[in-house]
Amino acid sequence: MQHESTAVETAKMKTAERPSKWERIRSHLNMRPVEDDEPQAWWIASTAIPLVAAATGPLANVMSVVALVQPWRSDILSKTKGPAGNWLQEGYPDPHWITALNAVSLVCGIVGNAFLLFNFTQIVRYIIALPVTIILWFLATGILCGITIAMDVYAPPVGVDRVFSQAYWSAVIAACLYFVLSIILMINMLGYFLGKYPQHFSLTDEQRTLILQMTAFVIWLLIGAAIFQRVLGISFADALYFSDVTVLTLGFGDITATSAVGRGIIWPYAVIGIIILGLVVGSIHKFAREVHYDNVIQKHIEQKRQSTFDRSISSAELCASKGKSSTRDIDPPSVALQKPKSSHHHSRRPLRNTLSAIAAGRRPKITIIREEKDRFDAMRRIQHDTLRFRRWNDLIISLIAFGIVWSCGAIVFWQLEDLSYFDALYFCFASLLTIGYGDFTPQSNAGRPFFVMWSLIAIPTMTMLISQMSDTIVASFKRATSAVADYVVLPQSHLYKSFLGRIPWVANYMNSRQEKKRLERGFPLEGASKAEEGGNSNSARVGQSNNSGDLATAHPYRSLEELIRDPTPLELAQQLAFAIRRATKHAREGKHKRYGYEEWVEFTRLIKFTDPRARPPSQRAQPEAAGDSIDLDEDEYGLLNWDWIGENSPMLAKQTEPEWVLDRLCESLIRYVSTQEDRAAGAELEEPTLKKERDIGLDE
Repeated sequence: MQHESTAVETAKMKTAERPSKWERIRSHLNMRPVEDDEPQAWWIASTAIPLVAAATGPLANVMSVVALVQPWRSDILSKTKGPAGNWLQEGYPDPHWITALNAVSLVCGIVGNAFLLFNFTQIVRYIIALPVTIILWFLATGILCGITIAMDVYAPPVGVDRVFSQAYWSAVIAACLYFVLSIILMINMLGYFLGKYPQHFSLTDEQRTLILQMTAFVIWLLIGAAIFQRVLGISFADALYFSDVTVLTLGFGDITATSAVGRGIIWPYAVIGIIILGLVVGSIHKFAREVHYDNVIQKHIEQKRQSTFDRSISSAELCASKGKSSTRDIDPPSVALQKPKSSHHHSRRPLRNTLSAIAAGRRPKITIIREEKDRFDAMRRIQHDTLRFRRWNDLIISLIAFGIVWSCGAIVFWQLEDLSYFDALYFCFASLLTIGYGDFTPQSNAGRPFFVMWSLIAIPTMTMLISQMSDTIVASFKRATSAVADYVVLPQSHLYKSFLGRIPWVANYMNSRQEKKRLERGFPLEGASKAEEGGNSNSARVGQSNNSGDLATAHPYRSLEELIRDPTPLELAQQLAFAIRRATKHAREGKHKRYGYEEWVEFTRLIKFTDPRARPPSQRAQPEAAGDSIDLDEDEYGLLNWDWIGENSPMLAKQTEPEWVLDRLCESLIRYVSTQEDRAAGAELEEPTLKKERDIGLDE
């Protein structure tokens, strides 16, 4: 008996120690808290899917509204075209149970869409709102699928002149949309349970605005459908189709306003609708560019940068090993850096920039500057390659999306309408370009609801394609025409001179003519020839700008050799003020200006000189050990040090270069003012002590 009780207790202990099924499932989950700033994976699931669901959900609600307000079966009265541009037909009542279930599905769809919006605005928690949306949309899908199948089995339109109406096919489209949106939201929830992102939608204010704009647009379509149904005397589904064709500026002409009231309502309705549509398309385009840049272009930049970074480390280590074997007094090149421990963890310590390396004072300044220029040029090449990659990658993606929308739409219209596949392609292309000839239009009850849904997806796709073409093909064509115009339409003399100057005998002839003209004018005074002939005199190059009265932009172009000289602190303070004014002007112009390396060296000097620990020994108040605080990344005022191909490179910033430089220069100005205040306070403290010492000396 005692043995049996011991066995039972042992079994209970094993059962207690064995994890339950829910605990085993939970052990595989890694849900992150709301306030989580760690990097996010599955960017399509975390950003694109919720935005697509929120923008497409209202469209599914519109299709559900059409399915509710009209009968699902119609009698064809005549096969002649009526006011709606298709056969004259009239709906007859549906069974009451279909209407009731249809209303329930509409309520489920609208409430699910509302909970999704509450999720975006964080009124309701993610873990509550998203499951509610998914369940309600699945429920709406099930109800619509059930009643459409039941209608087809138990109450189909019997007879040659009886067909399913546009409302029936709108219900089919709504069911498909609800189902697809529920599936993609489940993918989003799966990513949350696997710890790919925290429990909130990482959307910006612009992306949330897109949701409101899309909601306003579909509401405007419903308002137009309700108005034009009464004014034009057509069905609600045909009125929705007419509103869609009007706002999209297609103008097929199959449905037209014949009364004065209808024509008077069209122009304010069309103007407001086109404005809302423009906002929606602009927001979609901006969102697509942002998502593509953050998740595709940035990875391309990082791969290129890391590849260049690793090559520079390898070459630096090789030079360092050679240097150690030959002498112990020479530092490794300025490109040296500790190698990252892994490919996923990069050292955040930047390489020594130009002025930091000069401050060490152990290597020739011109050598250090030229080495840094190589790194700068490498990053510029990465920038140029990335710009080209971004433009053509965007264009290719837009072309693929356009091809899918065009060809798939043509297949559907080929099956639904009395068209050949070539005619369907022609119709879709004319619709995508908003040409709207009107020779082919959707006539069937299934074709018109599908056209409303397809056009609202296809037109923004075509608009984005045209925008991408303007950045690549159109820009290249514009540059080519400008180059031709420089030679033909508006000829530039210097272009012809530079082209003909490559021919030896023509160059000799031109030089001889210039020599004759110079002799005829007489020789200029000594010292003025360099200014006239474009010599290297800085004062000559600044003179023209000084005459214009813009002192901030009247700065000379200094070569690397000229940048070696260390200006005095007073000169640097004056240059800092002028540089701030110059950078402000460039930032205000709004252009993507890129500074040359020589300009960057000047800016870097103006940023670094306000830090007392990074000044040359001759300009320090007290001598410091070589290399003290040289590798300081930043202080309490802002950034001090960076590497051209490092993670904190100015060329990787989201700001333009003038904006980035302006921020750093302002930080340097604040640092300079605080330094002067500290010196003034120190002088005030030292003054009584000096006076006391002077009095003691006089007494003695």
